[in-house]
Amino acid sequence: MTFEIAGNVAKIEGSQGKYDNKVTNPSVRYGRNAVENYYTYLEQPIIADTMNTAPILDFGLDPNAPQKNADKLEKFLKENDEYLKALPPLEFEYRYMPVMPKGQVDRGAVLGAAYEEMGGVKELGVKELDSRFAPDESFTSEALDVNKDGKIDIAEYGSSIIAADMLSKSDTPNPANIDGTINKKGFDAVLAYTQKSKAAAAAKLYSSIYNTYNLGEAQKDFQAE
Repeated sequence: MTFEIAGNVAKIEGSQGKYDNKVTNPSVRYGRNAVENYYTYLEQPIIADTMNTAPILDFGLDPNAPQKNADKLEKFLKENDEYLKALPPLEFEYRYMPVMPKGQVDRGAVLGAAYEEMGGVKELGVKELDSRFAPDESFTSEALDVNKDGKIDIAEYGSSIIAADMLSKSDTPNPANIDGTINKKGFDAVLAYTQKSKAAAAAKLYSSIYNTYNLGEAQKDFQAE
């Protein structure tokens, strides 16, 4: 299992994973492992797809039917109860970079996570990124294009990861909240920022993050392996 369960929260991080002994830079390795482990968490079975179907009961003339029906129902309820207890929780905490002093960023881990989320490439056209991630035509990743070249590189994409970190703790982006973790609240907030109606606010946020943490400079030294 690539995540741990604490209470009712799945804890996902990148200290171990697919890229151990494959990626030299420990920060980049952590970020890439974290994303891969997060994807593994997302691939866990969905209740509706895997829950046992209710048994067919016998309402005929068999005098033993009531007891047989009761036994079938008891078995069905027991098996599904065990299955539900084994499912990972819906709430999660996804750590994409090693523990840092609060408010500080491990840029190598951010870029590693961005590279992995983008499918192992260093840049994608805005339209291609939209075709992969945008729910419909009212959403666009254009606000991430900080340098307005029609492409999203890993440094620009990384700004959305840091934004999700901030927004996991507050409705208002605050650098002081950065702690290297993202939850569902943060992911949903960043998805909301990709709405075309919020493009101006999103572009301002991503540009600020990009420049504050010098992600463009960090990208120059980035090595995927």
